[in-house]
Amino acid sequence: MNEKKSIDTYLNEIGQEKLLTDAEERQLAERIHQGDSRALDRLTTANLTFVVSLAHQYAGCGLPTEDLISEGNIAMLRAAAKFDGSRGKRFVTFAAPYIRDAMRQAIEQQTGLYRVPRDAGDTNTERRRSRALSIDAPVGGSQDLSLGRVVANPHAADPGQLLEEGALVEELQRLVTRLEGREQRVAACLYGVGTAPLTMAETAQQMGLKRERVRQIRDKAVRQLCRMTTSKDLRHYLKR
Repeated sequence: MNEKKSIDTYLNEIGQEKLLTDAEERQLAERIHQGDSRALDRLTTANLTFVVSLAHQYAGCGLPTEDLISEGNIAMLRAAAKFDGSRGKRFVTFAAPYIRDAMRQAIEQQTGLYRVPRDAGDTNTERRRSRALSIDAPVGGSQDLSLGRVVANPHAADPGQLLEEGALVEELQRLVTRLEGREQRVAACLYGVGTAPLTMAETAQQMGLKRERVRQIRDKAVRQLCRMTTSKDLRHYLKR
């Protein structure tokens, strides 16, 4: 499956999520600050299409769109943990600088060619860009799918939500400890086993490796983990 088809499939999956109201975002933010992991998952899952929209802005900068989306999703988790809904700012506006910075850093780490625009630190500029992409912006190059066109699907199983369940968390932790050497360390960093999850770029920097080498080690670790587990849900999560 080529990248465009893969992204289109991903968009069809996440496009089933219902957008949140201001009040719902404020409630979720309060629950997140109380340590509610399900609230964190709900806030971020509802905004996955926004990450895809931002990733398309950096298409052609030296990193596959799928990788940009991955980096952006992890950055969105960090933003969600810090989000204060009582300040009157929508989550996408708050999270946009975190997501863009993660994408830029990943591009710089991989290619060394991308340069951050001079207005990157301009909060007003970031705010304008975020609003322009908010509700009605088309995503994935499709005029038929916008951020506002999402319908709740209670039957759709989200791998991230599944991983929140204790059994899968425990199994992933147990299996990662069975890996050896760099495979174990990379998997622990990327999947947040025993620590907060790191991006590919952060893992590369921490281990003193090139990002492409970290990707190769991750792929090897995923193959080993998939052979170890009989859980289809965990395999699906690992292969995303």
